[in-house]
Amino acid sequence: MSVMILAILILATGIGAGQNQNQPERAKKVVVLDPGHGGHDMGAGKPGDIYEKEVALKFSRLLADKLKPAYTVHLTRSDDYQIDLMHRPAVANHLEADLFLSIHTGASTLHNPSGMLIAYYDNQFRLTTPHAATAYDSLTKEDALPSWDEKSAIQVEKSKKLARLLKEKLLKYDQELKVDIRGMPIVVLEGADQPALLIEIGYLTNPADLRKLKNNSVLGNYTDTISTTIDAYFSDSSDM
Repeated sequence: MSVMILAILILATGIGAGQNQNQPERAKKVVVLDPGHGGHDMGAGKPGDIYEKEVALKFSRLLADKLKPAYTVHLTRSDDYQIDLMHRPAVANHLEADLFLSIHTGASTLHNPSGMLIAYYDNQFRLTTPHAATAYDSLTKEDALPSWDEKSAIQVEKSKKLARLLKEKLLKYDQELKVDIRGMPIVVLEGADQPALLIEIGYLTNPADLRKLKNNSVLGNYTDTISTTIDAYFSDSSDM
């Protein structure tokens, strides 16, 4: 194991939340939250305004607080530093996580999309036409590893189920919200040994979305919805 991965694992383990001294750690499901980007990797955004790395970390901290009572929660990064994409799911695997969520925002220079994107790993997806430079573009690649793909089929199906459930609950919270589900060969999800999703919680390039992402009340409602979705997902005995 490389020194960098070991350091990341130590940091992630050290910031675990939701542990009860009177309750064995594995009595709780383990959720790993991955705030996208960090350090010199700003993600989406522009000078003088907020960057994706800031929104992702703030949102992940808020979501961790919501999950604390019922789950053991770890963040892949707890501050403003960069982590290699492939090391992020490695943290979740090392901790034997039951769920891995990578948090991001979107961006586009060619059109003005809005709403949320919920992505699960699928190496069958191929980019065939020019498209917007969204935040997850840098996380995708064309050549997936077939050995992992073959053994990950069950986790991918569980990820798709979670994505559909999350969309359903988000639309109950806000019927006007646009929620898109896609399967993509996203590097940060590749190799995850548990259900794993990348969630873009809004587009920093869309003025209406930007206002929402700056609104603590809206962020709180989103984290409430994701938290209750996770509760509902794990309450299903087929995913225990």
